[in-house]
Amino acid sequence: MSRRLVRFGRQLWIVLILCWLSATAFAKDYPTAPRLKDNHGKFRVAYLQGGPFFEYDEVLAALVHALARNGWARQITIPPEATRTAQDLFAYLAAHKEWSDYLEFPPDAFFDSGWQDKNRAANQQKILKRTDIDMILAFGTWAGSDMKEMPKEFDRVPVVVVDVSDPLRSRIVDSNQDTGRDSLTARVDPRRYQRQVRLFHDVVGFRKLGVAFEGTVEGRSYAAIEDIEVVARKKGFTVVKAEHPGYFKSRGEAEKWLIRSARELGARVDAFYLTQQLGLNDETLPQLIEIFNQKKIPVFSQTGSAEVKKGVLLSIATAGYRHEAEYQARKIAQILNGAKPRDLPLLFEDPANIAINLNTARRIGFDPPVDILEAADEIIKD
Repeated sequence: MSRRLVRFGRQLWIVLILCWLSATAFAKDYPTAPRLKDNHGKFRVAYLQGGPFFEYDEVLAALVHALARNGWARQITIPPEATRTAQDLFAYLAAHKEWSDYLEFPPDAFFDSGWQDKNRAANQQKILKRTDIDMILAFGTWAGSDMKEMPKEFDRVPVVVVDVSDPLRSRIVDSNQDTGRDSLTARVDPRRYQRQVRLFHDVVGFRKLGVAFEGTVEGRSYAAIEDIEVVARKKGFTVVKAEHPGYFKSRGEAEKWLIRSARELGARVDAFYLTQQLGLNDETLPQLIEIFNQKKIPVFSQTGSAEVKKGVLLSIATAGYRHEAEYQARKIAQILNGAKPRDLPLLFEDPANIAINLNTARRIGFDPPVDILEAADEIIKD
């Protein structure tokens, strides 16, 4: 067994132990049993997102299934057309109240800022006026930031922040141990992106790593620039950046800039770290993959195995976001049983499982080490 696989195995066991300890703390300190409100009504849950993003869609679906596994809902068959987006799923469950005896998604409680900064304040005001909401699921950095900045009077409504790249650097939490607001909880994984970049370098051994990102607080947080630079100093590789000066004016501008930046970086790097951003979607992803495949440049997806299935070489296997969904479902259950969101532990690390696309590996002439294939949890061949 190689040193790389031994090291990876040790890291995996450490992560699993931390996850077990975290779950044990939850089970011991706070009840999770399904219950109704004191007035025997269902808990009414609202949803907020900065804009449409495929990962929000998949995480919300995984969360619904996790709630069912934990007794808060029924395992119902949801038609495929109702799972295309988070909004579709929310609307379906709002219309089919039999999905849960304890939870309710009000049909007018889905809030989407559409990646337009002007809509964020408007949604904050709409949510602030709602007196019928018992909990808010805030998906992504924009939504989490907007809920963190709500007036103090809003502390009456618990907020669960979901699917944020780096809550600390995006200022959603005050530290990795404290959100700074009684009503708000989030999930932090301080070394998540360092683990990704370290793994990518261990497997590929690149000298120049490319990354493209928006030069804003949120954009740098999405791209985990500081984490990349930490690993670069330790491993001795160079980070080659394409940084957009400030906020994008539109999705179209972001898409064009990302494609242009990929072409420019393709001539200067020998590996690329693909991060979450406004310009990345199902239309631009195939173009990005083709640009780097033609240059024989390996790409690592920050997001996870969903993009590996679409042609990216390597990432961390996300197992349908089941691990995060279970973690968030337990938090929701604890809060609805009376736990103060701020009192809940924030640390939760995903198991360090590998996803690799062998078809892409063949296209770029990359021969994966045998120990990496043996350790991989998701191997995509088509």
